Amino acid sequence: MNMMRHSTRLLAFFCAAASVSVLTPAGHAQTLSDALAASRWGLDFRHRIELVDEDGFSDNARASTLRTRLNLKTGSYEGLQAFIEFSDVREIGLDDFNAGAGATPDRNRFPVVADAEDTRVNQAWLGFKPGERLEIRAGRQRIKLDNDRFVGNVGWRQNEQTYDGASLEWNHDRWNVFYSYVGHVNRIFDSSVPAGDHDHDTHLVNASFDVADGHALTGYLYDIEDRDQQAFSSRTLGLRYTGSAGLLSWLTEYARQSDAGDNPTDYDADYLHLRADIALDPRFEPVAGFERLEGSRSAGEAFRTPLATLHAFNGWADRFLTTPDTGLEDIYGGFTGRNGRLGWNLTLHRFESEATGARFGDEIDASVSIDVAEKVALLLQVAHFDSSSAELAGATKFWAQLSLALP
Repeated sequence: MNMMRHSTRLLAFFCAAASVSVLTPAGHAQTLSDALAASRWGLDFRHRIELVDEDGFSDNARASTLRTRLNLKTGSYEGLQAFIEFSDVREIGLDDFNAGAGATPDRNRFPVVADAEDTRVNQAWLGFKPGERLEIRAGRQRIKLDNDRFVGNVGWRQNEQTYDGASLEWNHDRWNVFYSYVGHVNRIFDSSVPAGDHDHDTHLVNASFDVADGHALTGYLYDIEDRDQQAFSSRTLGLRYTGSAGLLSWLTEYARQSDAGDNPTDYDADYLHLRADIALDPRFEPVAGFERLEGSRSAGEAFRTPLATLHAFNGWADRFLTTPDTGLEDIYGGFTGRNGRLGWNLTLHRFESEATGARFGDEIDASVSIDVAEKVALLLQVAHFDSSSAELAGATKFWAQLSLALP
């Protein structure tokens, strides 16, 4: 289904939701006019230059894109609240890049920079909050669970990943429970190409319990059925524990995944993530971790996370957006730091095959962020992947990004 049809349906839903709120008796606001007067708008811009030098391409990629977002959130009226957001991505100057997924077929000689020009309804939802503990949303919405390793919004890319469906979140004492039914995923690619949107019959369940101060236990079940790409269909059951003591904080996570829906591959695979952070000094906080996604010697039998914010894991060079069939082991370490308006990050990765032990390669990632002014930020980032495998191309990527938010 193309973007225009989806946008029309969502706008119709939004208008219907607004009409419902008009007929609802006064609640949190004394009158509907009060609720509308409490509406807040937001506008943000994000300009990014991305340069890619990738083995196997005679031409380097050079991309300059501007993302503009405009949104409006109404005040609350009898527990009802509505939100709508529009997003536009434009090429500004440099356009020597392949936007991916067939969006720019005349630029296949360049490496991929997955920031296609697109204008879309990014979010459009109606929320209902009958009390302090429960909130329900219906429509197109952003979903971010835990650290985005399994379900996220892919916020790094200029076009965001959002979800069409209904969700509820319940909080009580130490408990937080989230459930969502997803009927459609709006992906980061050009919404006019098949890879840009996928029909789903997906259920997401995430429940966390604060065991003690600084300690949380989270269980989740993600039953993903991607009707347009059945190879992405899976059922993942997992448990994660985060804790802290003194200067040390840690993450321990284990999950088991199996095929679901009409996935043509019958498989089971495990996931393990161990991470430790030491808060020695705000300017120097070491981090070390180990992440394993199980694979096998057969095609398609590897642990995969198709709804994740993948750029945040396994290196910024994005060499492992799809888990290799033989699986992946990522041993990483580095540090983060901050001093006033300046922040920095350095991480080293060593990648190996989980099933065979073969070396995939090494990567170094570094970034510097600067808070130029209130709501104005500059980010400089670089990633270099040195390949040790004929299956993976070496690559060096550089980003310069300036963002501004209003009001």
